[in-house]
Amino acid sequence: MKFLKPFFFLLLISLFIQCEKNSDENDLNTDNIELESLDNLDNITANKGTGISVSDLNNLKYHQIVFKGSHNSYERNESIGEQLTRYVKSDGKTSENGNCMGVELDIWRHTSSFTPNGDISDNFWTVNHTSGLFGDKLSKYLNELKQWHDGSPDHYPIMVKLDIKSTGGGFQNFHDQIDTYLKRYLGENLIFKPNTLFTNPNVDLATNVSQYGWPSINEMRGKYIFVLTGNESWGETYAGINLRDSRLCFTMKEMPADREDVYPPNGGNKVFFNFHIYNSNKDKWTKSIPRFASKNYISRVYIANSQDNFDNSIGAKVSCISTDKVNNHGWAIVTDNHKFDKK
Repeated sequence: MKFLKPFFFLLLISLFIQCEKNSDENDLNTDNIELESLDNLDNITANKGTGISVSDLNNLKYHQIVFKGSHNSYERNESIGEQLTRYVKSDGKTSENGNCMGVELDIWRHTSSFTPNGDISDNFWTVNHTSGLFGDKLSKYLNELKQWHDGSPDHYPIMVKLDIKSTGGGFQNFHDQIDTYLKRYLGENLIFKPNTLFTNPNVDLATNVSQYGWPSINEMRGKYIFVLTGNESWGETYAGINLRDSRLCFTMKEMPADREDVYPPNGGNKVFFNFHIYNSNKDKWTKSIPRFASKNYISRVYIANSQDNFDNSIGAKVSCISTDKVNNHGWAIVTDNHKFDKK
């Protein structure tokens, strides 16, 4: 028996360490119940947010809502699905864990022969922050998105930001390279395409969005919205090739957050705008970003890693508030009673 005592002692220490590790890395505990497919929480009293009922929120248009997004989503301990899933606390209120409606993937190109709208190597695009020599294939993350969709096909629209890190080799036929890959490894039927917004085919995308806005959240259920950023030249060229007809992605423009004299365009083919915010210049971006909201454009900020930046982003009518604080930070929610709120 005396030989067993050290064994049991070591076992208890091991279990304690493992529990601490699990708690630190991924605090999705039994207090958080997955309710992605349930929208019957109208009776929750909101201490944060507008307090609008779930049914009314679901009827809002996409440009009218604010939601949480994860920054560099592939570098996290949580899976893509865990970041996107709606979790609630035992009292029915929104958990600070997960509940994202936006994710980000940094992509690198590895050019090889392919058939436009046909076959393409799964190694054509990889995901990494600093180098194309490392990282998993983009298809791995697209498969995670597909699996999450299959488990909750009526989910709210999810923004997927593809940050193009590659610069070498020129544009080539990038538009077909990325669209063919998305068709092959996710499926065109799961993608909300820009041509949906061309109510008036005789004017550009931005003019359409400014005049007619976006569909309602209910109308966009089950869809992923792919947005290109990073290599500005490639994104610009992409947005000019058959956007009304066949393109799968939107293009996002990087905007300065340290100036107050920043204004949305009155036309063109970009309706997504990205701001790298700091608390030190909040007097600038909290004044400029609402102008984009007034045009029905979609804004994204990063990196809202403090309560001040997060709450000020809500006040500035930001669409997607991207943060590294996906778990374990009680302030990282936009409302107590739903996954998104009205701006």
